[in-house]
Amino acid sequence: MNGSASSFIRMFALALALVSPVLASAGLNAQPAATTTDVQPEKTPAQIRAERARNRLADNPTAQDRAADTLSGPPEVDPELIEFFRDTMTELSGPKYEGRAPGSAGIDRAATYIEDHFRTLGFQPAFPNSQTAADGTEVLTPRSGFRQHFGVGQQTRAGTAAMTVDAQELVHTVDFSVLAYSGSGDVTAPVAFAGYAIASGPDDYSGFDPNTRFDDKIVLALAYEPMNPDGTSRWQTKGFSRNAQLTQKANALVRRGAKAVVFVKPPNAADDRAGILETVDSTRPGRGGSAGAAGSGNRMTRFDVPVIQVTPEIAQRLLNRAADPDRSLEALIARANDGPISLDLPGDPVSLRVQMETTSTDAFNVGAILPGTGALADNFVIIGAHYDHVGFGGIGSFPGNEGILHPGADDNASGTAGMMLVAKLLSERVRTLPPEQPRRSILFLAFSAEEMGLLGSLHYTQRPIVPHERVVLMLNLDMIGTLDDEPLEIGNLRSAPELPSIVDPHFERSGLLIARETSVGNARSDHASFDAVGVPNLFFFTGLHPRYHRPQDTPDLIDSEGATRIALLVTDIAVEAATRIVGVFHRSAGAPAAPGEPTVRIGLLPTNSPKGGILVQRVFPDTSASAAGIQPNDRLLTWNGAPLRSVEDLRPRLSQHKPGDVVTITLERGDETVEVEMTLRGIE
Repeated sequence: MNGSASSFIRMFALALALVSPVLASAGLNAQPAATTTDVQPEKTPAQIRAERARNRLADNPTAQDRAADTLSGPPEVDPELIEFFRDTMTELSGPKYEGRAPGSAGIDRAATYIEDHFRTLGFQPAFPNSQTAADGTEVLTPRSGFRQHFGVGQQTRAGTAAMTVDAQELVHTVDFSVLAYSGSGDVTAPVAFAGYAIASGPDDYSGFDPNTRFDDKIVLALAYEPMNPDGTSRWQTKGFSRNAQLTQKANALVRRGAKAVVFVKPPNAADDRAGILETVDSTRPGRGGSAGAAGSGNRMTRFDVPVIQVTPEIAQRLLNRAADPDRSLEALIARANDGPISLDLPGDPVSLRVQMETTSTDAFNVGAILPGTGALADNFVIIGAHYDHVGFGGIGSFPGNEGILHPGADDNASGTAGMMLVAKLLSERVRTLPPEQPRRSILFLAFSAEEMGLLGSLHYTQRPIVPHERVVLMLNLDMIGTLDDEPLEIGNLRSAPELPSIVDPHFERSGLLIARETSVGNARSDHASFDAVGVPNLFFFTGLHPRYHRPQDTPDLIDSEGATRIALLVTDIAVEAATRIVGVFHRSAGAPAAPGEPTVRIGLLPTNSPKGGILVQRVFPDTSASAAGIQPNDRLLTWNGAPLRSVEDLRPRLSQHKPGDVVTITLERGDETVEVEMTLRGIE
């Protein structure tokens, strides 16, 4: 699941508020769920779920009549299917897959695991392979490979990192580390100390005299900013201010002649990362890290000189060469807290050699085809799930968790395992259909780089193996592992007018509680990429939770039976979609909008911003948003003067307008507040 986490309590309440009319009228919010302590041990899981459903519906006989399937209890599930799901989800959450971050060896192993499953089922490869002919031309062999490769940007690393102090070579990542905004360089120079290296701070504070120069020196400086005795900032009550950004400090020192910059974190700083040696990974733009460590925002600053961090022990070794007790790290921190300080450190020159390297980061979708039959074989149903996660933290994770394995059991080993179970079930189910039964082909897609902004599904929709108009339905499984006895959230039922009549009987037979909207909107996962190109789609989701994008998202906390029930429901819907003679048509194909449905589209991919408002992840070409000049990473604040607090505020705004209306959007772009006028276009 892509995007910033929202309040779990808010999301839980919203999920209950959006539950289907049958269950809402039954007083779903009024009846607390029975706890497991209320249930006799000999009851089966199906009986437990049925009892909980009866408790919720007990006060509404009409709802009881309309939910007979639920009251009689959901059907039993083959324990072997539950075991298959649990084993698959647990495998993908294991440490050898390293949190499945794009570009890692772990995600390559995960792709191979998924690919092997498709091979075992006898499915056909989905993607073309490319070879270079003798004359230099590219030759594509259709449907000969399981992987679709794409780039996800460039990654910088320190190819060479060496530091020598007093003829002793230090150990990279143990004694010192290179930061993401370091440049390359081979420097041997004396060392100077520059306090907090803040050129100009509150209350006329400066880290060094404004006239000080550091020509041809390696400069040692403190991270963070002037602190109170308890290690908190003197300038703000929570955390550290923008004055603590290391890029600002490095810039001030380089402008004054420094040949290299060496940072050290004061050990007594009131920050949970004070004792951590930052790295290229943790200081990339958008990563977590402390205010005194990363602090480069979303702009990548790159210096022409080496920029590193050393441990307090190495910093003290540099200071010890003065043989002056007043030059201990602790004493110099105290002096820097009170005002400017800069001094030369005696001893032999220090040698520092850094060579930064930039390499492309590749990712790949994994796809396989269960071929159809008869006149429908050239048309498709797509079943997808993203298999990537956030690795060891960083982009997409929460501050303070960098360097810790994020297993991603729910997000999205659960959806991937569910998709793999659906593949297994369908491979068996099609053998029970009459041989003469026309059936659409089914394309299974495991997407990568979803956590980076739905990049895998976007790449596929830009380079599909079949035209989009030949895809009748896309089913997306993302975070299906926490059903328990709560509603299954279904997103984008409105993507095609025919969908409710097709899926409602399957919802009823499943015995599951159904919420006909999702608590996170309809733009936070890979189905949104298909919706944007006119493919009808459904999103299966069991809600956010406090473990989302944290190391605590582990397989032992997953409801494997519930996820298996969801996979069975998806299987039934897929068979229906694959065998119906009459297809379904996306709402953009000219079908009239339902009452209250928006008739305009702005053409951007939104998500909730951690700072409030709506963060623009992507702007689609030739749309209202692109014509208005809205850009990715803009934060939308108001619509015609009314606040935009979250993605959920967009729908009611759109519903109030018709094509041709002009609205005024206030947005934040970097450090600026910008006002744009947007002419709304109709849904084509």
